[in-house]
Amino acid sequence: MLTTAAFLLATSMLPGWALASVLDGTGDRLRKALLAPALGLLLLYGINGALLVLGVWTPLVVWLCVLMVNGAAYRLINTRHEVLAKRSRWQLLEAAMHGEVSEETDAPSLSKEAETQLAFQERRSMPLFMLGILVACTALLSPLLQSLPFGVDWIGFAMLTQQMMLENELVLSGTNEGFWTYPPAFPSLAGWLGASAGLNAGIAVFHLGHYTLFVLLLGMMGALDRHGAGGYAMLAMGLGIGLFAKTFDSGYPSVASQLGMVVGILVLFRPVEQRQKLHTLGLCIALVCVGLTHPTGAIYLALLMLSHVLHGITLENEEHRALAQKFAYITSAFITVGFSLALIVIAPRLFDEAVFSEYGWQGGKPMLVYNGPLLFVATFAATSLRKTLEGRILVTWFAMLWLLSLVHLIEGLQHIPVLSLLSYTLYSMALHAFHVPLAVLVALWWSSGTELTPHHTDANQPTWSIPQPVGVGLAALVVMGAIAAQSVAFTLSEHDELLAVSPGDLELRQALNDIQGSVYTENMHWGYVWDAPADVQTTSIPTLGLVHLTASEQSRATAAIFADNITYFEEHSMLHALTSPLGTMQWTLASSPYWQPLVESDGAKLWELKPLGDAKTATLSGIDEEDCDACVTRMDPWRNHKFRDPLQLGEDRPFLAEGTEGLLTLEQPAGARKMCLVYEVVGTLEGLYLQSATGLEQPFHGLRTDAGYHQACFSLEDDASLASVELTWKRDEPQRWINPMGLSGRDNVLLDSTGVKLQWLEWHA
Repeated sequence: MLTTAAFLLATSMLPGWALASVLDGTGDRLRKALLAPALGLLLLYGINGALLVLGVWTPLVVWLCVLMVNGAAYRLINTRHEVLAKRSRWQLLEAAMHGEVSEETDAPSLSKEAETQLAFQERRSMPLFMLGILVACTALLSPLLQSLPFGVDWIGFAMLTQQMMLENELVLSGTNEGFWTYPPAFPSLAGWLGASAGLNAGIAVFHLGHYTLFVLLLGMMGALDRHGAGGYAMLAMGLGIGLFAKTFDSGYPSVASQLGMVVGILVLFRPVEQRQKLHTLGLCIALVCVGLTHPTGAIYLALLMLSHVLHGITLENEEHRALAQKFAYITSAFITVGFSLALIVIAPRLFDEAVFSEYGWQGGKPMLVYNGPLLFVATFAATSLRKTLEGRILVTWFAMLWLLSLVHLIEGLQHIPVLSLLSYTLYSMALHAFHVPLAVLVALWWSSGTELTPHHTDANQPTWSIPQPVGVGLAALVVMGAIAAQSVAFTLSEHDELLAVSPGDLELRQALNDIQGSVYTENMHWGYVWDAPADVQTTSIPTLGLVHLTASEQSRATAAIFADNITYFEEHSMLHALTSPLGTMQWTLASSPYWQPLVESDGAKLWELKPLGDAKTATLSGIDEEDCDACVTRMDPWRNHKFRDPLQLGEDRPFLAEGTEGLLTLEQPAGARKMCLVYEVVGTLEGLYLQSATGLEQPFHGLRTDAGYHQACFSLEDDASLASVELTWKRDEPQRWINPMGLSGRDNVLLDSTGVKLQWLEWHA
């Protein structure tokens, strides 16, 4: 992770520094150091996305563009004019900050801006900045502790990234023909990162997603530092968990699109006399880059621009009102172009799709869950800042975002493509729509040294700062929350069972290097092989974004497996199948005489076609809570992704907590000579043992204790029947941990215990 961060920083820091200089000539080295990584990364997203849209994306072309941009940035930063008339405004501001421009030769506004910013910089609380940077660094912790992210979205992004690395475009993988329509910036940048740094597509996505959150937090501190609230930015962000939860759940592109908010805050909250054409140009470029990254960020930034216009045209300041009117034309143009693109190009493909609301009303309970404390404090901040222009812009911005969440009221309505597209775009907006606006509002209120703009010239100067005891208490709350969050991160790093792929799945990917042709894979998260060799064609693909599918073998191959249609597989040279213990297809293949396991790893299997029907079959039996005397019932987190249940397992699994001895009752089929137990370890166990006085050739066995699915096989005695086995432990008490699936609804336990889930038994003759 640190190598990836260093690579991205090295390629984007100089352009980001140049952009920070142009957008904020008053910034000192600290502010530019905070802004540059975010602005540079946003530019990298825009470059990669634009090249992909133009159809010229290759790693070499990206490198050429990056080198050109770095060269231009170096020239921009290091070019200095001795004659004042030749200096741009940002260069004059830099000179003014160093006392090189006198009031006689410069406009009064220039000196006033420099004076204000110098005062902000002198009043900085460096301990707060150091604390904020330290908290921001925790965004890099998960990739340092884990090999792959949690959540399921990252698998789809990894598939897109793999196609960028192999095909230089978003064509469908494997036996499928067609293409994905998805915002191009994230998979193309991840593809360039993977190709340049030699990273696996899944690792590239994982590292890029967390690095993006890291620089976003730094960028928020830099943008608010211009308003004297940089030290409080990270504290305010820490009061909500929306963006952190979205990153943890691998929703990386929507988080990346928030980088545009850094530019919006940096430009739109400055006084009118400090606004220049380059600021408007920079904001327009940011909007394009954000649109290429994810439409949610473009919508949010456009609404911020709209809120700025609505309040700007009502001001008594004629200059500000005139500027707001000009800016309104630009905002209207961008909104019109974006709406037209959605209406004409994308929306027609959703004509048969209904308005979507998977997680319910995003402006209701989900917003309170992920941003409740932040919203509570922001309510007081909005009251205190109600007479300021910045406060009104932020409140209006939040209100417009909240109104978007009401799209859930027409859930199920069909044949209105624009509304369907909007609902699919905003389906999890509670995690990423409200966090930044509320945090900016709180940070401006929290800082005692900021200077805001009165909405009316005759308005009384409001009280802007938060009461000191309350501020200290909130800061302590954020610090304790950060410490607790990292403690949870360390704990979760030992819970690979939360991953959407099993350890056996990952190990079995290596076996694909020894085969060629088509391989049947399950049409679920664990079946999407993002790191398949170039000469291996898999059958399943994720339905990420909008999929234009012209040909696919997935459904026909699945039907052929159920019907034992061997002719189909021979005609299509599909001689292998890959299954996961998380899925259901292994149950059908295990009972078929036409499929034989070629390679096995902890319940994951690579199957080989046996056209003569001479494969050895197994007898499978499910395990329920009645078979285990000390077990309790636990929900299967993947129950909604399993559409066949020949073993009658249902939606629950028997769970035995660590330290609790249990007796598993068995019914051995006639002629069985080997028994295999498929089980799932929850957390990392100290020791798990299986024993039986009769029925086993060896009466005592130690089982695998690392987290995830495992398969343990035991030879049976010839002259005795196995009626039960006993499960015992080395540790007397389970370890407690916070299960995030209990919060999301996938599981029914939030405060969980380490232990084992019993899945099914396989009996072999």
